Amino acid sequence: MSKSEEIQAKLLLAIQSNPPNLDDIVSLSTELAKLDPTNQRFYIDAKTLIHLGRDSIKDHSTALLELVKNSYDADATKVDIEIFSETKDIIRVADNGFGMKPEELKNSWLRIGYSGKRVSTKSKLGRRKTGEKGIGRISTDRLGSKLELRTKSKDEKLIGLKVNWDDFDVEGKSLSDIHVQIFEPKEINLPLTDGKPSATGTEILIEEQRQSWTKTNIENLFQELSALTPPFEDVQDFHISLVNDVYPLPSEEINSNYLDAAEIKIEAYYPGTGTEIIYTYWDKYNDKEVIEKIEWSNLLTRTGIDTTNLIENKIRSGSATIKLYFFLRESASVKDFEFNLTKLREFLDNNAGIKIYRDRIVVKPYGFPSSQFGYDWLGLADRKAKDPAGISRSANYSVTPNQLVGAVFIARDSNVELADSAAREGLVESEAFYDLKSLVMGTINMLESYRTRLIPKINEAKRKSRSKESRTERIIKALNSIEKDLYSINLEIQNNSDVASHIKERVQKNVNDLSGTTDKVEKTITELLNWNRTLSGLATIGISSAVFGHETEGSITQLKGSVMAAKLALSRKVPKVDDAIVEIEKAVKSSKRVAAWGAYALTRVQREKRNKKNVNIAKIIQSVVNELEPAYKAASISINTELKDIYTYTFQMDIETVLINLLTNAYTAATLESGKRLIEVRLIEEDLKEPKKLIENGYSLIVSDSGPGVSKEFEHRLFEPLFSTKVNPTQGSKSIGTGLGLTVVNSIVNDLNGNISFDKDPVLKGARFKIWLPKERKQRN
Repeated sequence: MSKSEEIQAKLLLAIQSNPPNLDDIVSLSTELAKLDPTNQRFYIDAKTLIHLGRDSIKDHSTALLELVKNSYDADATKVDIEIFSETKDIIRVADNGFGMKPEELKNSWLRIGYSGKRVSTKSKLGRRKTGEKGIGRISTDRLGSKLELRTKSKDEKLIGLKVNWDDFDVEGKSLSDIHVQIFEPKEINLPLTDGKPSATGTEILIEEQRQSWTKTNIENLFQELSALTPPFEDVQDFHISLVNDVYPLPSEEINSNYLDAAEIKIEAYYPGTGTEIIYTYWDKYNDKEVIEKIEWSNLLTRTGIDTTNLIENKIRSGSATIKLYFFLRESASVKDFEFNLTKLREFLDNNAGIKIYRDRIVVKPYGFPSSQFGYDWLGLADRKAKDPAGISRSANYSVTPNQLVGAVFIARDSNVELADSAAREGLVESEAFYDLKSLVMGTINMLESYRTRLIPKINEAKRKSRSKESRTERIIKALNSIEKDLYSINLEIQNNSDVASHIKERVQKNVNDLSGTTDKVEKTITELLNWNRTLSGLATIGISSAVFGHETEGSITQLKGSVMAAKLALSRKVPKVDDAIVEIEKAVKSSKRVAAWGAYALTRVQREKRNKKNVNIAKIIQSVVNELEPAYKAASISINTELKDIYTYTFQMDIETVLINLLTNAYTAATLESGKRLIEVRLIEEDLKEPKKLIENGYSLIVSDSGPGVSKEFEHRLFEPLFSTKVNPTQGSKSIGTGLGLTVVNSIVNDLNGNISFDKDPVLKGARFKIWLPKERKQRN
């Protein structure tokens, strides 16, 4: 065997080894080339790594996302990211994945272009691995010049490597001439699993950062990490934490409850074979879903794409699922939710757009608001600017990009024609990509068409809402409408080349100044309404204190008298202990009554009572009656209750304030008549039935008394502020009422979209007040 043949045999063994021995391959190939000038090979310059990593990856957030994707592929459930640019120079990425064995680190991680993900496409947890080009590790060079990697796999020792990427940034130096240091770290800092440090995982430390991080960088990174796995799919097994010293991050995570506020949800499914796409619709006006099917060629025709040259009726991009959520950016959208319009708009501003998810991992830049070219990759804003028609002009109606939150779901195995671009961001714009884009545009067109079919129900809901709208809600809606119109006008102006740049700047500035005004107005009004609710509660305390003041005063007088009598009994030469005990017991009883009134006043305006929530109205009423009953008994007034358990979504303080004011009026009225004094409180379910209106579910609170009733000459003034029918007969019929109780009640009932009425009780013969209120519940799609 010749020397050349011997080297070739060794080279073959090195190549066939598993994994291939890269160092032996390089050295044997070099030796063989020297023996045979006709048998040569390519030499790899060290700067090739710089071009693959630092120069080809768009920015440092994209590079960091590549490392997080590697953690996802390693079956990590937790990833810790630390970015310190101000206090120290280090980036740390640590996960609790399965780690790497020493031979994997040496023969796989260090082998550029090699990826076991092409052979083993699924992880142990069933995740489809995201990287197959074998160059994602070089993204660390984009972040900093010095890399230290530590890794620990099951039943293996801790191992690490150190790389100085600047060593590769040298002209004329061969890649094989630069060595990487392998070492055994003393420790590794991995995320906690079940409260304990993980037994396996990888930690990456990067120093001498190549680019400083700004507030905008951190905000964009946070959005990208939040959207890395789709909020629609509720991925619970992959959590990322981000800590930095540049800018404090938002504490609120993406709340999937915001998706429930969508007016319409549409889901498109193409199985990858055949020519039909299946569409499923849900909306807030109908209880049942709607399912439709459409041919691919028909869908293309609907979207205005020329199908003359369509060779075959086939979607070349492969199977896909598309989910779109359509939102109205107005106050009516959040009426039945815990969050307000400001929160919903913040969610939309951060998440609006249609993203692409491949194997549950987001593909940048599609659908990211921070991306200049990726956010509106479908050109929806330009389409709207050319024809800003509203839904009333159904033929030309189109949505705006800031109204949509959506996702396109694809997979490597079923969408092989959709390949990554060389820049590690986006997909190659092939024929398959344009088919996918057309499928998404077709789905948007189907959504728009479906919404125009809902016009009768939308108008019906608006009429119903308008009949209940307060002046405040109408102001907010008007501001919303102005803001939407200006947004459309601005789109048209910005896309019109004939408009001078200084005019565009002025219009843009005015739109920016107006943007958020509605939110501020609504926030201010909400604060005022809460303040008004608190004031109504405080006024009610004052009213009830005035009515029951003599009871409290009597208890205090009795307390003083009992204490003095007990003191006198004990100060005698022969103390009368039994008499003292009796007086002390009377004093304790009086003090409890005073304390009860204090507690009653303090609990009227508690913060939790000012929050809207699901409550049992019967339970609230009974609690108030129990608190007030001692004062009524002292005046020989009985309170009878007949209460049905009714649950609704409302403000507890409003219900209490209405009831207490009605009860205090009934108290005064009952004391004006001799004989049996009685008050009845009833709670019943009652639907509102009015001509030409929908039947509305609700309940009625009825308070009746045995007093003299309401005089006819006072009926028309009963709800006037400061007008009172309460008089003191011993003082020339002088008014002793505040004139605020029923005014407060009337105001609250109107705010709750209810009705108030009064008449004479047929049994008790006194006044009977009836409050009807609608039942409310938090909506869920």
